[in-house]
Amino acid sequence: MPLRNLTSRHFLPAIAVLAVACFGTGWILAGSADNIPAGEARSLLQHLFGAEFKKNQIVIKKVGSGNDPIVEAQIETAFRFERDGRDWKIAEMRLGDRQWESVELINDAIKKEKTRRTAAMLQKVASSLDSYHEAKGGYVVAEEFVKLLDELAPRYLGPIVQFDYWGTPLRYRGGASSYRLASSGPDRTPDTPDDVVVENGVLKSEIVASAKP
Repeated sequence: MPLRNLTSRHFLPAIAVLAVACFGTGWILAGSADNIPAGEARSLLQHLFGAEFKKNQIVIKKVGSGNDPIVEAQIETAFRFERDGRDWKIAEMRLGDRQWESVELINDAIKKEKTRRTAAMLQKVASSLDSYHEAKGGYVVAEEFVKLLDELAPRYLGPIVQFDYWGTPLRYRGGASSYRLASSGPDRTPDTPDDVVVENGVLKSEIVASAKP
């Protein structure tokens, strides 16, 4: 059997997987302050990404409480690896009997959705800046995003946002007549081509344009 077709079994940390699953699924694990039953959590995890995992592939380790509980679990599945030059990469993830999904496609979908949501977040802040400009006669003069929030919240902006969908702090640089809002994008590095940027109300981002269908 060729090396690129070798399969390796792993346990997936469900906390990381659940963070991914929130995009576009509409799944809600709990709607009250009561704990979600472990059986219900397991059932939802069985169909993660449209999968058909078996019950014995899901191990519920801990169930949190509250309206947005954290469920710690392990999912036993398989991954297919393949060569990428001299290196190995994960090519596919098994979601059920004879059901495999491209890891690259999953990553691309997540990247596009995070980019779209981050752009929408920045545009919401930009709208708040417009309201501030109309009331004050100029934009917020600041070199840091936290200083921007001091001026906008809570009258012009709520709820408060500080981080993009990659967990990176948002950036702001502005004068009375112009401003620049920015996210560091998927690579989490400022001032690179994948930054998501809004300047004076206009979205300027190569990655957002490429993410559009």
